[in-house]
Amino acid sequence: MSLDQNIEILKNRYIDAVLSGKRSDAVQIVFDSQKRGVDIYKIYIDIISESQASIGEMWHKGIINIAEEHLATVTTLEVMDQLRLYNMNNRRPIGFKALVAPVEKDDHIVGARMMSDFLIMDGWEVDFLGGSTPTQDLVEFIKIKPVDLVVLSLTNIEFQSNAILMTNALSSIMPKPKILLGGLAVKSSKININLMKCDSITSSVLEGVNEARRLVGLSSEKLSLEEHLRVIGKRMRIARINKQLTQKDLAKASGLDRTYISSVEQGKQNMTFSAILRISEALGVEVVDLMKSSRNIIDL
Repeated sequence: MSLDQNIEILKNRYIDAVLSGKRSDAVQIVFDSQKRGVDIYKIYIDIISESQASIGEMWHKGIINIAEEHLATVTTLEVMDQLRLYNMNNRRPIGFKALVAPVEKDDHIVGARMMSDFLIMDGWEVDFLGGSTPTQDLVEFIKIKPVDLVVLSLTNIEFQSNAILMTNALSSIMPKPKILLGGLAVKSSKININLMKCDSITSSVLEGVNEARRLVGLSSEKLSLEEHLRVIGKRMRIARINKQLTQKDLAKASGLDRTYISSVEQGKQNMTFSAILRISEALGVEVVDLMKSSRNIIDL
C-alpha cells in the first residue's frame, strides 16, 4: 500500500472519529501515524486539514448538520492541542514573536490555529487570539505587547472589508509589525490585495512559515529554478486576481491553454519567454515585474 493510500485510509478513520466526538480515537489515529513515520506537517495538512475540508463539504451538501460540524471542529482543535504539546520537545526558539488571529467576524479558526502551531514548532513565540477580535482591540493589544509579525486568517471572502480595515489599522502601529495574510479566501477571484496593507499573502499554512521567516529576514539564500518558477506563478496569480480575471479569462486573453495557466500559477510549468510576454500583456504588467526574484513573494 502506498503512502497516499494509507493517508486516505487514515483520513477517513479520522473523519469518522471527530464526527462522533471520539477525541481519544482521533488522537490515537494521528499519534499512531506519527509513530509510523508520517511527517507531522503531513499529518496536519493531509489528514487534519483535508478532513476538515471534507467535513465542510458534507455540511454544505446536507449530509451532516451544523451541530455535527461544530463537534468535529472542536474535537479537531483538541487533537491539535495534543499534537502541539507533543511536538514541542525539540523546538528551538528563534527569537521572534508573532500574533495569529482570524479576521474580525470570521469565525473559522482551525486554519489560524494550524498556522499558530506551525510557527510555535518552528521556534516562534506566538500569541494565538482564537476567535474574532475587534480591530481596535487587536491594535491596542499589539501596542501593549509588540510583535514582529501579525498573521491574519481570512477564510470567508464575505469579511474582506474587515481584512482591509485590520491591515490598514495594523500598519499605523509604530514600530510596524510585518503583516502576513492567509486563509482560503486568498484564493478567491473576488479578493483585492491592492486594498490591503499587508506585506505578503499565502494560501498555504506550511509555506506560510517560510514566508514568515522571510518577512523578518531569516532567509536570504538564492532562489533555485523551481523557486523562480513559483515566484513567477505567484506574481502572475496575484496580478490575475487583482484584475478580477479567472484562469479561463487569462487563458483566452493570452491565447494559452487554461491547464497551462494553472500549472504556471502552481510553479510547476517551465515557461518560454514568449509565453511570459503573452501573459504579461494580457495582465497589463511589465515582464520584469513578473520575473523579479524575491523570496518575499514566493510560495503562495
